[in-house]
Amino acid sequence: MNGLNPTKMVSRNLIDYLWRGAFLALFVCLSSCDGDLFGSNSKEIAQGYRLKRIGNPSRFALLAPYDPGGLIIDEIGWRKPFILFRASGSEYWDRVDTDHASHVRISEAQRTSNPDYRSIRIESAEIAWDNLKRNKRMW
Repeated sequence: MNGLNPTKMVSRNLIDYLWRGAFLALFVCLSSCDGDLFGSNSKEIAQGYRLKRIGNPSRFALLAPYDPGGLIIDEIGWRKPFILFRASGSEYWDRVDTDHASHVRISEAQRTSNPDYRSIRIESAEIAWDNLKRNKRMW
């Protein structure tokens, strides 16, 4: 014979096919996922609360820690430990205390009369998105 071992050739071909199959399966799985693998459409504000761009580039949702859903919001502001936001179409504000993981709804009058809330700069969700850093939370 010419020094070729048919068993080694079959073994090498089998390994090549397995690697190609594994790579193809991984590629199909990753490309068919609907998730955002690298977090490009979500930025953390603080303590796991995130602002997420959804569907339409100018629509945003506020997500609580470990919550895949969230509330679509129009306006938002923050200063440790509070996040204030107004859900889309709502006349009320929501206040999150990130130190105590509490969430309450407040009126515009309550927001403007409370010195802790009144001093928080409120801006559109889109401007807030632009002000957040991708890999750096606010606190």
